[in-house]
Amino acid sequence: MKSWFDRRMHHLIRLAVAAVFACLAGAALADPPHPNLYKGERLVPIEVLPGKPVQLKGWTRDGKGLVYSLHVRAGEKVGVNFWTPSRFTYLVMFDVSKTDEDAFYSSDDDGNVKVLPVAKNTTWLIRPYYSRVARRRGLGAPYTVTLDIRP
Repeated sequence: MKSWFDRRMHHLIRLAVAAVFACLAGAALADPPHPNLYKGERLVPIEVLPGKPVQLKGWTRDGKGLVYSLHVRAGEKVGVNFWTPSRFTYLVMFDVSKTDEDAFYSSDDDGNVKVLPVAKNTTWLIRPYYSRVARRRGLGAPYTVTLDIRP
């Protein structure tokens, strides 16, 4: 026959195992990370009201970058103004509704100031990045993105 202590320990072990399984099930049921994000990136949803420009300021860092999501409506025009002191920092924009992984806007090809027409209701991912990535601490550059939606 088991002693009181053995029964109590057996009960505590069962509770601990149940708690671990509950945590694992909760993590599995949680929303998966966005499929278009790289490891360490964070998705920041933004809202830009027509006629009220929004400035996004940040610092590009490998593995700690911010990616902004912007919902746009058909017929709008989005003004993009990208500034950075680094010649190795760029801005790219992706349309989440498209299956291809090509950016529809890149500051490297299209310039730092551009007005983009919106063809359909969709979500855009806006990703500033530093092209000379190294694992050294502090490598990156500051940036400012100004978005202005015009009806």
